[in-house]
Amino acid sequence: MVKDLTCQSKIDMQAIEDRHKELEKAWNDLLKERREFEARIHCLEQQEKQFELKWELLIQETQKLADDKKQFERRKKFYEQVQSSYVESYQEPDNIVHGEMFFSGVSDKKALKKRYKDLIKIYHPDGESGDTATVAEINREYEDLKEFMN
Repeated sequence: MVKDLTCQSKIDMQAIEDRHKELEKAWNDLLKERREFEARIHCLEQQEKQFELKWELLIQETQKLADDKKQFERRKKFYEQVQSSYVESYQEPDNIVHGEMFFSGVSDKKALKKRYKDLIKIYHPDGESGDTATVAEINREYEDLKEFMN
C-alpha cells in the first residue's frame, strides 16, 4: 500500500508539474500577446499623431492657398483696371498688360534678369503669342527696375 501511495504521489507530482508547465506557458503566451497588443496600440498612437500633424499641415496649406488666391484675384482686378485706364492710342487694349505685373515678386537683380529673359521668350514678336507692344512694355519696365535696383 505504501508502494502504491508513493507511486500515486509521483503521478500526482508529475501531473502537478505538467499542469504548472501548462500554466506557465499559458502565462508567457498571454504576456507575449499583451506586449504585441501594447506595441500595436503604440503604433496606432504614432500613426494618429502623424495623421493629426498631416491634417493640420493640410489645413494650413489650404488656408494659405485660399489667401494666395484672394491676393491673386485682387492683383488681377488691379491690373485689369490699370490696363483699361492706361491704354495708349497705338496699342490695342486687349493685347498688352501694363504695370509691374510681369516683374511682381522679383527682389534682386539676378531674378529680374532671369524673369526678363523668360518673358522675352514668351512674348517675342516672332513667337506664337508674340506681341510688339507687350515686349515694349516689358522692356520699359525692365529698364526702370534695373535702374532702381542699382
